[in-house]
Amino acid sequence: MNLPLKLAEQSRLNPEKEAIVYHDQRITYRQLNTMIDKLANGLMQLGILPGDRVLLVMENCPEFIISYYAIIKIRGIVVPANPNYTMNELGIIMLDALPAAVITSRQLVPLFLKLSGEIKISRGIIATGYKGEEKGVQSYEKVIDSGEDTFQPDKIPSRHDVIELMYTSGTSGTPKGAMLTHHNLYRNALTFAQCCNITSSDRSLLIAPAHHAAAQTCVMNVSLLVGASLVVHDGWRGPRPLLEAIQKEKITFYFGPPTMYALLVKFPDTDRYDLSSWRLAFTGAAPTPPDVFRAFEEKFGLKLIEGYGLTETSPVVTVMPLDGPYKAGSIGLPIPGVEVKIVDYEDREVPAGQIGEIVVRGHNVMKGYYNRPEETNWVMRNGWFHTGDLGYMDSDGYFYIVDRKKDLIIRGGLNIHPREIEEVLYSHPVIFDAAVIGVPDPIMGEEVMAFVLLREGSRVTPEEIQEFCAEKLARYKIPKHIRFVENLPKTTSGKLLRGELRKMI
Repeated sequence: MNLPLKLAEQSRLNPEKEAIVYHDQRITYRQLNTMIDKLANGLMQLGILPGDRVLLVMENCPEFIISYYAIIKIRGIVVPANPNYTMNELGIIMLDALPAAVITSRQLVPLFLKLSGEIKISRGIIATGYKGEEKGVQSYEKVIDSGEDTFQPDKIPSRHDVIELMYTSGTSGTPKGAMLTHHNLYRNALTFAQCCNITSSDRSLLIAPAHHAAAQTCVMNVSLLVGASLVVHDGWRGPRPLLEAIQKEKITFYFGPPTMYALLVKFPDTDRYDLSSWRLAFTGAAPTPPDVFRAFEEKFGLKLIEGYGLTETSPVVTVMPLDGPYKAGSIGLPIPGVEVKIVDYEDREVPAGQIGEIVVRGHNVMKGYYNRPEETNWVMRNGWFHTGDLGYMDSDGYFYIVDRKKDLIIRGGLNIHPREIEEVLYSHPVIFDAAVIGVPDPIMGEEVMAFVLLREGSRVTPEEIQEFCAEKLARYKIPKHIRFVENLPKTTSGKLLRGELRKMI
């Protein structure tokens, strides 16, 4: 079994049930499966072959879901990416993945036309709402209308076939494509559903971006796999639309990063809404402050359930059990079929209570990094995926994180690697040296702070530096705080001392 097959099964079992709610659209499971089949046939008519990578760059919308499943159905490989990325950021991913086609919105067509001048997109750009006539660009609507209503696969895919490249910076600033298989994604979604008791009677709210692993598996795929109804929002627009949706659509399950919950607990008018349907609030993607757990339970009468995972693990590794002891600050227990242990620097397991690296083994672990065998071998050494995160296990088998991947900044649940921002800053003509760290923020968890050393006799304002960064970085990566310094703390060998920078805040 795999995700498209399970969705097709749901369309036969519950053809008239709501699968997707989006603004004023209400799409049944039969309609959704037909749209997926039509697009799958349309993509094949364009010449997209099994194994071809297809870049999928969209905000949350039905077309994202339809495209995701259609690409997988024809045995292609879906490559989701953030639509807020700059041309530079998307270009790096495209140079590595070399997609045969791009599916996106009409607003991003000019960007991809520029990129197509440097990186060949053999089967062209497919854009929603597109009515232009540029060469190499086709209307999404025409492609889906050209396909037959039913899709007949020519071959049954293997559970080990790679169906998604999910790009992550990991422990370095260079994006790497985690190769995820049918079995990785189907089993992880199914197991998460079992852990959280998500069934066909649930109504899930998708606000977190589906191009990220957590929302994709834990909301989008889980809901469609079990036959639940999925209410889709374009993105986070604040607490009010979220609360209105829970009330109007009788939402039972909502996932969001800690930032969204931090904003929600500060919202003053929650008593005005009927939230009686809401039974499961889940969070992950970043550490959750203890005061958010307490404030959320006091305000809404629900325990905030936390989990832990990584892009490379499809992503769920651990979940706080719904029916077991609730331990604040813990990331919970390993999900069924997944092993987790804490090891020292020689990969020897350490006793309970001792801090070490978290390593993972199980059905959720990726096949490897695309085109990076050496990095794959290193991170998967001794048969375990090495997360780079530091933590410990208590005597009851619950896991806790005490530190995360070296230097990584997590802003609002989104990973940012300082090196990527530093390289952009280095390219500024008046910046001699630069260093970037994350600084605490009560809402976003962390914000980006840059320490900048200017060339002798040069002048520039923080606003001018931010404008420069905006041309090369997605908005959430642009340093919010910029401090000009006369020197940066380094060792005698020239290694930056980020710990000393944090003392300078």
